[in-house]
Amino acid sequence: MLLLGLKYALLLAITGCFLVPIHGSGSDTDQVLPHRIYRLLDRLSGGRRLSASSTFALLLSQFLIKQKLRYVAPTRYERQLYYHLLHRMEHIRRGSGLVSREHGVQGEILSIAFQANVLLLPPSLKLGELNANGEYEQLAEVYPKVVNEGQLNRTQSDLCLRDIVELKPPHCKLLSGECLELLASDAPAYGYQRTHQVLLLYVLEHQACAPHLSPPQVYELLAKSQCDEVEREQNAIRSLGLPVVYRDLYLEQATICGLFGYNEFVNWRNVMEIGSWLEGDSPKDMDVLADDGDSQHISDLALVFYTNALLLLH
Repeated sequence: MLLLGLKYALLLAITGCFLVPIHGSGSDTDQVLPHRIYRLLDRLSGGRRLSASSTFALLLSQFLIKQKLRYVAPTRYERQLYYHLLHRMEHIRRGSGLVSREHGVQGEILSIAFQANVLLLPPSLKLGELNANGEYEQLAEVYPKVVNEGQLNRTQSDLCLRDIVELKPPHCKLLSGECLELLASDAPAYGYQRTHQVLLLYVLEHQACAPHLSPPQVYELLAKSQCDEVEREQNAIRSLGLPVVYRDLYLEQATICGLFGYNEFVNWRNVMEIGSWLEGDSPKDMDVLADDGDSQHISDLALVFYTNALLLLH
């Protein structure tokens, strides 16, 4: 009976019916991010079919944890936590059914992204590297009009992302020359157009082919240049009172530029503020998000944001 009980407890832990307390986990503050991550994973559990957004969020979160384990020796508690999270995420993803290349462009992306031909890089929290004095008042005045301006739309983004994840040495040449041009473009772009551009840069930098295409300094300079502009947008959004309509975008900006380790995006202020949205402190606000179809996307972004914050802020 004891053995049966232990097996049942292990099954519950794996499937996420409750969070197993890990000894040596430190203060209650240390548990804020793990508990939030597990709550988000609970919402994805149950074997239902995952959206492309949720699958991508799980793959990216797993990649971030593996990257941290590769370069930073964890404490005993961290090792337990990280491996349990990896196992839980993989269990959810496989329980939903693995995506095949037959599911169009998104299927081609999700069948390989962060799983093969990747380059693990040392994670680090970068303090004060962005331009904190960028002008944003004038941008705030016109932001509703320009927020969707830019070159990169979702179709272009998906095609470029597919080209990037399919890169494999020794054939380190993008299938589309237009994709590289979009990545390096300094043409005005705002909102999701800009964040998609930054995400493509992050994925490219972490491909095994990346060193063959450009020196590491090039990726760093491009990331800084792009995220300087993203921070300017975030300051404009905050000056407008962080309206509900921009929360999904704000979180996407914080999540994607946070992947590069910039403390302007990965910080406890954002952790607590984003948490207040997800906790349902403002039911009316959450209704607006649900009507806009942003609720699940916000949860997917939050999973990546919290995972990255866990790895960089602790």
